[in-house]
Amino acid sequence: MSETDNLIQPFHLNGREVRGRIVRMGGLAHDIISRHALEPAPAALLGEALALASMVGSALNFDGVFTMQTDGDGPAGLIVCDYRSRGDLRGYVRVKEVDDPKGAGGTLLGRGSMALTIDREGDGQRYQGVVELQGDDLSGCVEHYFRQSEQIPTLFRAVCGHGPDGRWRVGGLMLQSLPKDRDEDKAAEDWNTAETLARTVKAQELLDLSLPAKDLLYRLFHEDGVWVHDPEPLHDRCTCSAERVVEVVQRFPVEEIEDLVDESGKVSVTCKFCSRTYGFEPYELTRGGEGMA
Repeated sequence: MSETDNLIQPFHLNGREVRGRIVRMGGLAHDIISRHALEPAPAALLGEALALASMVGSALNFDGVFTMQTDGDGPAGLIVCDYRSRGDLRGYVRVKEVDDPKGAGGTLLGRGSMALTIDREGDGQRYQGVVELQGDDLSGCVEHYFRQSEQIPTLFRAVCGHGPDGRWRVGGLMLQSLPKDRDEDKAAEDWNTAETLARTVKAQELLDLSLPAKDLLYRLFHEDGVWVHDPEPLHDRCTCSAERVVEVVQRFPVEEIEDLVDESGKVSVTCKFCSRTYGFEPYELTRGGEGMA
């Protein structure tokens, strides 16, 4: 893996109660996006969602799965991205035709909601927050969530485009105020200064592989100084397996399983995330291995 690609770079600003993350994805993003055969616009939305899910998920400091999901009435209203605490990432977008594009608000996502979900390993606890979709600006939706639900000033930038080689690239920036300073005036000043500097970042800077994350951070925040932490690698890794597919399909009524049998006499199931196809004999999908009537 390149030392400047497919990673999260955590940082905090010297002398200010402000932390942040930069995400860079090259081959990982291209592989996830291209396996879905998407048009450019929904492909770029998926890339932005990957950036946001990885930044938020990696900042939560927990063991488990963070999921970001949109549910709108637009052509690309359903996007699902999972970030696992060890850096595993996967994503999916469902593209559909809509009868009335104006009814979807004239955007790809349309009207609907975004859900941010934490599933903790070990104790089985689940936490979910939901916000309204605001156009196709996924970054704005996540910012709105943190303002409304967490009441923590947070800034997000997420971009997806093509590199010089024509392959998909993803970049992102997260900046967040830390609620530790008892001096509210100083905390507000720290945040306003950091946010103003962060908003000067250009989309190309976030995508530029020749500009390491550390150099970009220095370019943005050199007036204060930046402390960088160890980078966290990201992996294109799906959680699907034959065993999990069997477990899910076995919950279906036998009649529905029968409807899944193809001309070859087998049942084929394709994972929406990684596009891997699993093939089964019908009896393998019934409880206890019993044959169908």
